[in-house]
Amino acid sequence: MHNMNVEAVEQTIAVARQDPAAAVQPVAFDGQWQTEEGAAQFRTDIPLPNGESVTFECDYPPHMGGTGRAPNPLAYCFWGGIACFAMTFAQEAAVKGVEIKSLRARVSTELDMSRALGVSDRPPVQGIDWYLEVDADASPELLAEIKADSDERCPGAYCISNPIELNTHLEILDPQ
Repeated sequence: MHNMNVEAVEQTIAVARQDPAAAVQPVAFDGQWQTEEGAAQFRTDIPLPNGESVTFECDYPPHMGGTGRAPNPLAYCFWGGIACFAMTFAQEAAVKGVEIKSLRARVSTELDMSRALGVSDRPPVQGIDWYLEVDADASPELLAEIKADSDERCPGAYCISNPIELNTHLEILDPQ
């Protein structure tokens, strides 16, 4: 249904109800700073479940020391959040039997780089707005219920809305 394998989702739900640990997916990948002139500043190959990978590159805009040849790192964060929310909405709709004709998602925020530049303690983002435009043969009440379920279940929404322990590490390769 609307590019969602509902049977696979329902099977995964059934397995997770029996064994919640079965829903845990490890995530690990690394990236590298690019030192050659003109290259995007950071590059990562993100593995896919089929064994292939997708290359993501990011670069600061010129006023932050980059060339602007690729999205800035936070663009991926914002995109990942809205993509996760839209995908959660589509999944929730499919599981409830609601066929989506079209779904568009939009993110909006203001980014304050003064903290990153070391000139203030202001947070880089005060708030993020996510918008979904949906066309579906469903009542506004059912679509609101699907949105409420998406608000509650979206991993991206959870990660952005809740403090998550972050541990940073430094591994020095050639201490001299």
